Formats: sequence, structure tokens, C-alpha cells
Amino acid sequence: MPRTACVPRLLACLIFCGQALPLLAGPGARAAPAAPPPEAFGTIPVESDVVLSPDGHWLAWLDHKEAKPRVIMFDAIARKLQRVLAVPERTKLRYLVWSDNETLLIVLSETKESATGAEVSREYFRTIAHDVSGGVGRMLPSNRLGSGGAGGSVLGNRASGTPESGPPLADLVATRTTKPNTVIMETFGKCHAVIANCLLEVNTRTGLATVIKVGGEHTTAWVVDREGNPVAREDWDYQHHAYRLYSLAGDALKEILRKDDSERPNLVGLLADGSAVVVLATNGGNHQAAWALPLDGSPLKLLAEDPNADISNVYTDSYTGAIIGVYANGLAASTHWLDPKLQQRHAVLQRSFPGRQVHVYGWTADGTKTLALVQTPSIAPVYYLIDFNTHHADIVAEEYPALTGVTLGEVKEITYKARDGTQIPAFLTTPADKQTAPIPLVVLPHGGPQARDYFTFDWLVQFLASRGYAVLQPQFRGSTGFGDAFREAGYRQWGGLMQDDVTDGVRAMIDQGVADPHRICIVGASYGGYAALAGAAFTPDLYACAASISGVSDLPALMREQVPWWGGWGGSQSTALSDWRLRIGEPNDPNLAGKSPINSVNTIKVPILIIYGTGDGVVPNAQSEKMARALKAAGKSVAVATLPGEDHWLSRTDTRTQVLAELDRFLREHL
Repeated sequence: MPRTACVPRLLACLIFCGQALPLLAGPGARAAPAAPPPEAFGTIPVESDVVLSPDGHWLAWLDHKEAKPRVIMFDAIARKLQRVLAVPERTKLRYLVWSDNETLLIVLSETKESATGAEVSREYFRTIAHDVSGGVGRMLPSNRLGSGGAGGSVLGNRASGTPESGPPLADLVATRTTKPNTVIMETFGKCHAVIANCLLEVNTRTGLATVIKVGGEHTTAWVVDREGNPVAREDWDYQHHAYRLYSLAGDALKEILRKDDSERPNLVGLLADGSAVVVLATNGGNHQAAWALPLDGSPLKLLAEDPNADISNVYTDSYTGAIIGVYANGLAASTHWLDPKLQQRHAVLQRSFPGRQVHVYGWTADGTKTLALVQTPSIAPVYYLIDFNTHHADIVAEEYPALTGVTLGEVKEITYKARDGTQIPAFLTTPADKQTAPIPLVVLPHGGPQARDYFTFDWLVQFLASRGYAVLQPQFRGSTGFGDAFREAGYRQWGGLMQDDVTDGVRAMIDQGVADPHRICIVGASYGGYAALAGAAFTPDLYACAASISGVSDLPALMREQVPWWGGWGGSQSTALSDWRLRIGEPNDPNLAGKSPINSVNTIKVPILIIYGTGDGVVPNAQSEKMARALKAAGKSVAVATLPGEDHWLSRTDTRTQVLAELDRFLREHL
């Protein structure tokens, strides 16, 4: 809620009969300092993940105003605090969801640090149910399954593992069904005396779980209907690139989709009438589209497509579980609603917030109230509760209140030409003070590399722009959202084509007069950290400095260490191993050594900053530690900052702020 009293700030009568009225007050209306401190950008969003109960009576959100995070429950009718819940020590708030009008589900995670630098840490997730009326929370599920004990799941890693003596670690599949006090969850572990991906029905009042379906050896996902009945199961055999999708009717299993190539469709949900599941796949086309696959085994039917972008995600009705919209994500994003009424409602809201991105993501069961997240790349996200009966919109929460009214950097969608003539999409952010070009440039390649940047607010980008740097975010080949051919062109191109695309972006900025050629630094996290080290090693005259945050430096070592670790798990853990081999290469691939910055430290001429978290669950700490030692042994300039207990995603305010402070000092010294 607002920063003073916990009562929403009444803004204006925004919506009336489909017409947008003037916004009387809101973000951007106040004066602001020129350069906020690192804390203003590095804080975990102060208020985030706002959720609305089905009847509209209750709001809840994650609160990081104080040193210890909290969950706030708020009475939206009486406009007063209902409950404030402390978060257990060493855990991190991840997200919230109302299972009904009384019960809030809180998803937390905890990092178990690795024993050695060559291993990765693991992130274990738990779901706890709390009632608005009070009382203690209930772990979901709370009981062990079967006589053999429970395994667990690691979100992102999805591995069985500790705690062996406790209940299974389970992921939410469906949070609302017609069965009262019931959610559907899945777990990978031992149930009914077999190791499998199992579907559970969990009572939110008691925490007790019962197994309703046991998957096969390669089961990776389930789809359930409104009643909580499983209607489809997805299997993926990573060793043979065999994809199978089955419809379920009681104990009957019917194959409705089979693929034996490298493409693995993305199963995302069920149509509103329950007749078909929805998958995202290219199906022979240039871009990923949304397809309806009837449960009776009839052929795929095209549901939605965009000729210039991949359909990358969907909108799901939290009350029915049905797919109601799809999200096309090229350089510019767009939404295609399957329900014309929702399309009209979104259009009204968009007109009410001109020039801003409006993401409608929650509503009451009767549709009279809606939650919307409103932002631009230059305006931090603000949550609004919109009442269609009273035609009012209230600010519910602000992720970065310290940036309210601050004029931030201007972000533009651009393209530049790579050396082979391919147009590479990118985002270019320039400082708010409109400096005369050329100016210092920070190149910020994203992680993944099968990922991408988005045309939304980015705390790191805006921090760099506030310090006077232009920021280039190249969507190099290998990035997602621009078609399979564009993405697959990056396979096994670490230090190759993907790096060339980044290099060509830098040279384009120099040629266009944007960047001062003597003041360019490359900074990145995860794969972006690799790209930063590779830029310094393989194009040593292009950059004045490089900073790697949890980056990879030794590809053969990464694959040698990860193959036995990932290979020791079943299910989608082994799927992840298959993806690593496909996208990076085999552990014994002779080309990997030459693409590893650690083997080219002698060519590096510029200062290097290495930052890593000791609780990283993706990149082993040894990748940073060994690179730092190699640089020091070669007499190179290197600074190292460790983030005790921090994970791969920089999930804490203190460590995010530390990263920004380290970058600020490093860039001021070398640019």
C-alpha cells in the first residue's frame, strides 16, 4: 500500500463507459533527484506480487520494506491490515496465490550451499498455507508418501533429494478446483514404492496429500481440468529426443502427439471448453505458435500466431484453469486474447494508462475488480486495483518507491547489422540527462543464452544509465522470441557466432557515434558473465574493462562437472543435461577448450571484475574462483567480490546493492 498509511491512494475515476478520463495523480508527477543511490535500484521490489482473493475482499503482497521480508494480508473492504506474516530465517519469498477466499498459499525457497566449488548449490521450494482468520501455517503437503519415504523437487533443477525424512517437496499445478480446500501438486520422488513424477491432491486445511496419478519414467508435466482431474500427461525421453503427449481418461492412456526430433513442444494448459490442450510449437513454421491439440486425438489446430515473433507464453484463468490469451514476444510484445470481452476490457485499461504497458494478471471471480501491473522501461512497476463498478483505480503497491518521480534513462528498440548481414535486435538505453554523444557504453549481454531481454523496467539497466552510461542489450543469435532458426543458430556457438553478434553491436554503436570507442565495458551475469570474459579474452582491444557476475570461464570443466551431477537425477534433470549437451557440446569436444576464457588469460589486457554468490544453484563457484586465480597468476588486473549465501538470481537486497556498488566503483575507475 502507500508508503505512509496502509490505505490505497485513491487516484482518479479512470474508466467510465469505455472512455479514459484524465489521470489526476500518479507516478511521475513529483520532482526527483538526479542520481538515486544504489539502494534505490538494488532493493528487492519493496512491494510485489500483489494477489486478490476470488471475492475481492482480501489483498496480499510480498513486503521488503524492513530488513526481514514479510507477507502482508490486507482487508480491501475495510482498508486495514489483516495479518503480517514473518518469513522463516534463511528462506526467500517467491510468490503468492489465493487458493480460495480464506487461504493464501505462500511459496518459499531455501538455498542449500554446495560442499565444493565444483558443485552447484540447490534451491529447495516449499508451499505453506495461511488463513486470513489467523492460526499457524500448514506445509503442503505435510505427509510422507508411501512406505519408502519422499523425495523432493528443486524448482529449476527439479531433482529428487533432501530432506529424505520429511514430506515431499512439491510444485503447484492447479490452485483452484471445484473441490473445496483442495489444490493439485506434483512431486518427483518415491510414491507407491516407485520413483516417478507423481500428481497429488492436497488438502489445504490439513496439508494431507494423496497420490492421484503416478507418471512414467520420463513424465515431465500434467494438465488437470476444473474439477482437478488429470486429463493429459507429457513425457520427454531426453536420450532419444522422444516427446509423447497422452490424454487421460481414468486409467486409460491415449497417445495424442508424438515427436522424435529435437523440437520439444511446450505444454501450457487446457482450452476453456476442456476439449483440447494447448501447446506452443513451430510445427514446421518459422516461429513458435499456439496450437490446440484435441484430447480425442484429432490433428493439431492453429490457435494463434504472429508472423514476426514467437508465441512465448499464455494467460490462464485462475478460476477455470483455461487458456484465455497468448503472448507474442518479438522485440515488441503483444497480447492476443481468445475471449473478445477480455480483449475489450484490456483495451479500455490501456487507454486509461496512455503510453504505458498494462499487464492485466488477476481479477475477482465475478470480474468486477481487476489487478493490473503498469510500467514502462523508464517507469518502475506500479500495481493498481481497478474497480469497474465504481470506475476507480487505486495504487496498491509500488516496487521501487524510491524511484517514483525520478527521470530515468530512455530505452529504444533498435536493430543493427551483423557481419553476415543478419539484423540483430537490441535495446539501447541512454542517460536521462541527454549527454552529447559519444558517451561511455556498457554492453550487457543477457544470460541463458536461450533467454532474452524484454522491453520492460530493468533495475540494473536503469542504474547504469543513472550513472551516465549508455547501455546496449544485444539479442544475439541464440536468444529466444525471434524464431527457432534464430535461436538454434546459437547452438554450440559459445565464443563463436553469439559472441560475434555482441561484438558487432559494439562496433555499430561506435560507427553510429553513440559510444566512445575508448570507454566501453562489457558486463554480464550467467551466460552474460561468460560473454564478458570472452569479450575481454577474444577481442582484447575492443573493451576498456569487463565484469562477470556468476559467469562461466571453463566450458570443458563445466561439462565434466555437470554431466555426472545432472546425470545422477531422473526426470527433467536429465532433460536439462541433454539441453546442455545440445547447446554447449559434449564434455570431450575439443573446440570447448579454445572457447574458454580461462585458457586465454594471457590475451586479456583490461581490468576484470568477478562477482559470484556462494549459494549459486546454476554455475559452480569454481568457474569464478579458478578464473580469478588464473588472472592473478598471469599478472592481470582482477578484483573479486563474493556474495555469501546468495543464489544465482541475486534474490537479496543486500547483495544486489553490493553488486551495484562494486560495479559503480569499477566502472568509474576504468571508464
